[in-house]
Amino acid sequence: MLRAEVIVASSGAAIMKRIINGFEVDWASERVFAEQQTAPNYGYLFEVSADRKRIVRCAHISATGGDSDNPDGDAQLLEKDARQAVEEFLGCERESGGLLGWWRRRQKVA
Repeated sequence: MLRAEVIVASSGAAIMKRIINGFEVDWASERVFAEQQTAPNYGYLFEVSADRKRIVRCAHISATGGDSDNPDGDAQLLEKDARQAVEEFLGCERESGGLLGWWRRRQKVA
């Protein structure tokens, strides 16, 4: 499942985040952050290539909820799902021309 949401920050900048297969995925500077939406909750920070086409590595994993009996094992198992969500996110970003391209097309429709 894929859902996109745009938030307009107080600065007027648009921030795109997508819900992909149970992960909320969005840009975190030049990295991509994916957070599991159901328990157990984990956040994954991925470094991406300069051209934003592929994942270089998972830079950080953090528990965002304490509902797991095996936090390290669960986090490692869910990393694969988070990675797939981020790969889909990067593909959507390429297809849509990124946030700026999407925002411009949206403004023309409105």
